Amino acid sequence: MNSRTRGIVLISILLIVLLLSSVAVLFGNKYFLSLKRAEYIEFQTLSLNIFRNIEALSKEKIEKELKFNRSKISKNNPILKDNFYFNLNGADIFGKISDASNCLNINSIVIINEGEFIENENSIASIRKILSLNKVDNNIIEEIIDQTIDWIDYDSNPRAYGLEDYYYSGPLHNPKEYTGMRLMVSIDELKSIPAVKQIDWAIIQRNFCAIPEAGQISLNINTLNLKDAYLLSSLFPNISLQEAEYILDNIPESGFDDLINFKNNFPDMNFDNAYGEIKFNSNIYEINTEIIFEDFASSSKSKIIYEGNNNGFIISRIYNGI
Repeated sequence: MNSRTRGIVLISILLIVLLLSSVAVLFGNKYFLSLKRAEYIEFQTLSLNIFRNIEALSKEKIEKELKFNRSKISKNNPILKDNFYFNLNGADIFGKISDASNCLNINSIVIINEGEFIENENSIASIRKILSLNKVDNNIIEEIIDQTIDWIDYDSNPRAYGLEDYYYSGPLHNPKEYTGMRLMVSIDELKSIPAVKQIDWAIIQRNFCAIPEAGQISLNINTLNLKDAYLLSSLFPNISLQEAEYILDNIPESGFDDLINFKNNFPDMNFDNAYGEIKFNSNIYEINTEIIFEDFASSSKSKIIYEGNNNGFIISRIYNGI
């Protein structure tokens, strides 16, 4: 065999080796992707099971505490202080319960009267104050209030600054829709309100929530932090932001027992004509769960509400990473 023939054979062999290597890499990548996909599906199933188990453990923990100590929930309560941690076959599981009652429930903007949603003047005053503290223009505040009430109420008559179906289903609105005619189930529904789009969404995220009940705004003073000064100030017409910060900076870890105990600690403050209720316990909790396993991570956020019979039920769930 001459040198030219040997060269052709060598090149052919190298091409075959290169081709086989490419095929091997291709099959290897597909196998790796299939393996990763199978691992991810297994992680999804594991995460969902763990989320529900942490929910069940949290409910049991809360119900035991409420059974013996319903009148007072403070920062050092075992419900809020003692977190969950488990390691399951190499997966790290973290669980935490927090008080979810400290927010302005947007559904409190109305009350139910003879089967109809009507404006709740006290809650509206509180909403006006917190938006003013955040330097929102007065005209926009009135638009937010009226448009939110029109979104919730049953009638088709727009308020002074409100909007009804004629706007949301008209040519200027996309996508076309109708007003909810019900209480809001998520604070994100406020993104449908045109006036809300004119302000910083972070103001809404920091201060508002959507609890499925129409009633007075209430805050658990015992679990408020310094960052909640705007919330506390908005509950009272005569409490400034600076005074609210002073109050929050002087709440004992063990909390206050009742309203008399609370007011006696701040004798120079004017708590008259409150727009809502100061409470010393909570019936709404948030359960946060995080799972970390090798390259995978997932988390969940569940809200649970308790009624008078200590029966808890989940009102919302959010999953991330699965």
